[in-house]
Amino acid sequence: MITSNKIAVWMDENWMFDFFDFIKKHKFKISGMNHMQKKIKLTFVNAHECTIFGLKYAGRKK
Repeated sequence: MITSNKIAVWMDENWMFDFFDFIKKHKFKISGMNHMQKKIKLTFVNAHECTIFGLKYAGRKK
């Protein structure tokens, strides 16, 4: 997966499982998810959940 700023993340065959395990581990409240041309769009229940997700995702160990 390549982020919008061209950084490769989870470039192995299990990245999707790792991603959803990360979401489940931190108990994020997601209200929707869409697959859009090689991208996943997550919708959160509120702005606070989105901010916490961004901070934890950016701070994860690679």
